[in-house]
Amino acid sequence: METRPLDAFDDEQMRAFYDVSWRAEMEDGRPWNGHWTYEELADRLRTPSGDHRLDGISVLDGDTVVGAGVIGRSLHDNLDKAWIFPMVDPPHRRRGAGSALVDALLEDARADGRTIVQMSTTYAGSEDDEAAPVRFARRHGFTTSQTEISRRLPLPVDRALLDALEAEAATHLDGYTVETFTGCVPEAYLASYCALVNLLGVDAPHGEVEQEAASLTPDLVRANAERDQALGRDVFGALAVRDGEAVAQTDIAVQPGGTGVGLQWGTYVHREHRGHRLGTAVKVANLRALQAARPDVRHVDTQNAETNQWMVGINERLGFEVYAVTPQFVRRLA
Repeated sequence: METRPLDAFDDEQMRAFYDVSWRAEMEDGRPWNGHWTYEELADRLRTPSGDHRLDGISVLDGDTVVGAGVIGRSLHDNLDKAWIFPMVDPPHRRRGAGSALVDALLEDARADGRTIVQMSTTYAGSEDDEAAPVRFARRHGFTTSQTEISRRLPLPVDRALLDALEAEAATHLDGYTVETFTGCVPEAYLASYCALVNLLGVDAPHGEVEQEAASLTPDLVRANAERDQALGRDVFGALAVRDGEAVAQTDIAVQPGGTGVGLQWGTYVHREHRGHRLGTAVKVANLRALQAARPDVRHVDTQNAETNQWMVGINERLGFEVYAVTPQFVRRLA
């Protein structure tokens, strides 16, 4: 087995890398799993977003690509951390490709001065410390930081249910308004939006890994929106606003290419504005906007730590159904 950095601008290498990654995630008995489209992954690997960078490493058996690994890192905050995503073509598993890939990804993280490496996976069924991907992580020095649960919401959500949840939330919204948008966050709320979402990683359950506040800026928000538009990715967002500032948010990205998949990117209510049903209000408004504009979207996927009981409760009331266990692993490099 040989590992080599991916030249993402080499179309032949990029296609072979992607095809292996797709089979590893979607053709190994997990057809319910999620994955990047080719356009999304190629874009992320070819052009850093301004605040994050992704790189690829391939594993070859002779001339055949049998493994594809992605390493991601923030460029402005949490500079001690990296996350890795090793993927091995199912027919080539249990021959050392996965171990070679993890070793190469860890060395890349170490060379970049990253001392905390995170990794995750998904598997069906109940939580199981002896599930194959958990054993694989443990063999390579990772421990479970926390376990999240992946849920799927079939669309469309019944209008009567959305009406009932909206009416229930409305009784707690004195002084707040809810606004929806597609694409870039409205200019008037960009500064407060950045201040809000920069706290998401700090306040969200994060297991054994402490997160610093992020460093999103209005310029990065605009650039990311332009990137989404160029890719054909529709992003639907909703904000709860008070005194001219965004204090709660949610967003759903619809994958390009007609996959019919919506991805719940984040939902967050500022710690000083909780208890007003803002999470419910923004999620309901956003789902209404999504269903009206994109009736072709079949479902929305999300994942949450079970300790986040408030968000789990909202999702369950909306009709999200469990489809996978998603453990988060961590390894600290010496």
